[in-house]
Amino acid sequence: MPTKNIISWTAMLTAYAANGKIKRAREVFDEMPERSVASWNAMITAYIRNARGIEEAIELFRLIPERNAVSYAAMITGFVKDGMMEKAEELHAQTPVIWRDPVCSNALISGHLKMGDLNEAVRVFEGMVDKDVVSWSSMVDGYFKEGRIREARDLFDRMPERNVVSWTAMINGYLKMGYFKDGFGFFLEMKRENGIRINSTTLTIVFEACGNCGRYREGCQIHGLALRMGFEFDVFLGNSIITMYCRFGCTDAATSVFYMMNKKDVVSWNSLLSGYIRTRDIEEAYRLFEKMPEKDVVTWTTMITGFSSKGLMGKSVGLFNQMPEKDDVVWTAVISGFVNKGEYEEAICWFFQMLRDAVRPNPLTFSSVLNASAGLATLSQGLQIHARVLKMDMEFDCPSRTHSSHCIQNVEV
Repeated sequence: MPTKNIISWTAMLTAYAANGKIKRAREVFDEMPERSVASWNAMITAYIRNARGIEEAIELFRLIPERNAVSYAAMITGFVKDGMMEKAEELHAQTPVIWRDPVCSNALISGHLKMGDLNEAVRVFEGMVDKDVVSWSSMVDGYFKEGRIREARDLFDRMPERNVVSWTAMINGYLKMGYFKDGFGFFLEMKRENGIRINSTTLTIVFEACGNCGRYREGCQIHGLALRMGFEFDVFLGNSIITMYCRFGCTDAATSVFYMMNKKDVVSWNSLLSGYIRTRDIEEAYRLFEKMPEKDVVTWTTMITGFSSKGLMGKSVGLFNQMPEKDDVVWTAVISGFVNKGEYEEAICWFFQMLRDAVRPNPLTFSSVLNASAGLATLSQGLQIHARVLKMDMEFDCPSRTHSSHCIQNVEV
């Protein structure tokens, strides 16, 4: 076996860390006959990426004999990730000026934006001597999230260079704010820009917006563009196209995309399942449900909701009983199904069983059960449920409060 050197030791450490084996990575680190700054950085980064590793990362950072820009950036990122913004600011101030921009400052900007503190992000950004495209793009995204569209556009126009991330930030910002025409216009402009190649992230954002805004024609155009550009339908891109077509009610197109995908995840299956339920094709939905290699709580809830919406309560309850774990959403789906079918007593029985199973009702649960009580004109049950609302601090939830009043008024009449 070849003799291990510092590079191979560090590579081994990094490989263990990448696979989540932090303890084994630390053992390799401790066994190393000598360590470079890259070795220390790799171990610090491993702890930072581990959800509970910030204290170990801090300890190693204190012990590191020699630091470089990566060391400071990694530790600032760790503080940011844990919401320790004061610590991040302190370390940023201690970072040698030559290493501060752009990576360390970008990490700090990212932290302030995640905390919703745009003004602090602006302060760091304006203080940077060396800004890169990540700095500018992060701020564009930050302005959009605060609804400051004009400032986002002004910043974009001032950018010395732009890449696909910058353009995508603008497109996403406009589309998320509901400005479809502006966002789609930016997408078309980006397509014409020399040296900028659209990626799957950009397309995913546009497909989502087309589906949400009911823009069938534009969605089909972008689908055609993706095919002409030779995009492989990876999981994220494929899922976004399936969801879009399902929102349009075009399950045939969604099904075609589904079967074109080389790799599918549970979201792919759930998206198509939801599409069949949306178009009330319950038989096709159940066939797909039966074929699914794995099912999560969304899968079960979607299928149960589908049966309930068609009044097939026997099938709905049958699936409910097979479900391995049940949350408030699936309980509510069954209760609502009984209410919609006019089986009010059964709905109320299910509600009390839900309480006995220690599942906390949500506002929609209360709305459904109060409707059932109103339908039966049973004041005592209506008041009992209303008392439960008060006890759970949900009095000011509009659906529940409105329906509780409606229930009482029905009885009085």
